[in-house]
Amino acid sequence: MAHTAHSLPDTASVSSRTLEILSKEGNLPICTACGTQYGSARDTCMICEDPRQAVPPTGQTWTSLTQLSSSRRNTILEDTDDHRVKFIGTEAGFAINQTPILLETAEGSYIWDCSAYISTALIHYLSKELRTPLRGIAISHPHFFSTSLTWSRLLGVPLYLNEADKAWYVRLDEIGEGDKVVWWTGEREIGKGLRLIQCGGHFPGSSVLHWDRLQEPAPTDHPTKRTPVSGLLLVADTVMVQPTQRGFTFIWSVPNMIPLGPKDVRAIQHTLASLPFSQATSSWPNRFIRENAREILSQSVASHLRAMGWEMEGKEGELVPA
Repeated sequence: MAHTAHSLPDTASVSSRTLEILSKEGNLPICTACGTQYGSARDTCMICEDPRQAVPPTGQTWTSLTQLSSSRRNTILEDTDDHRVKFIGTEAGFAINQTPILLETAEGSYIWDCSAYISTALIHYLSKELRTPLRGIAISHPHFFSTSLTWSRLLGVPLYLNEADKAWYVRLDEIGEGDKVVWWTGEREIGKGLRLIQCGGHFPGSSVLHWDRLQEPAPTDHPTKRTPVSGLLLVADTVMVQPTQRGFTFIWSVPNMIPLGPKDVRAIQHTLASLPFSQATSSWPNRFIRENAREILSQSVASHLRAMGWEMEGKEGELVPA
């Protein structure tokens, strides 16, 4: 369960630098189906035309940050178990409607994934109102690249993108010397106790973020409430928390309902095998496994494989027909 989301005030002030960036990027085209922002007008969206996504039956349509500002607002939803975890929402929902997750660690704050809309109120909140300064934004996979270059520029923080998915970054040619884009592969520590891990599967560079909360100091601002200290795994599409919040699923294409293949699923399991975590959450509210997430991941792998006609055999978990 989570608290009620609260809206950010429309009266928030931002710097002249922020306004300058918004004047340059506010009218860039954004795909209304997936939320991907392009540097210039176009007829098609390469993300939607990829078989992992889908072009709407009504055809490709476009909007912009300026247009969205007249009908959207950002909200903040604080997790009930851990006040350091917050979900950044957009009302009314837009495109894929993913919800970036804000982690306020003792040594800095970080955003996991990106959505299309960012308001001046959200810019003010992330720049001025966090317990610890914002240090970076990390993206799980190309469907959530969205307006991430604009977010990075507006907030003045590094943007972590996996090298294996560079071909899907549609604003690649616009990245300049002044931009703080960090390409990484394999694993990357982005802050104390925060580690990006490349899992592959959904996309070659599909990743998760692991937060080792044991590295955090003892809390002082909520003395009557127990703050979780177990590892937290932040996932997206390649590993996704089911709506039941009792298991994980593994997806190659969500809109086209194509599951991830057995070899990829086993590879993901192997990559995450040594991570200590008991909780996991996806980039949507109410997708949170609160206990035994590591064991549930193993059970979910076995269930997924059985559903596809496979099972694991022997000490090494070799795949064999069920």
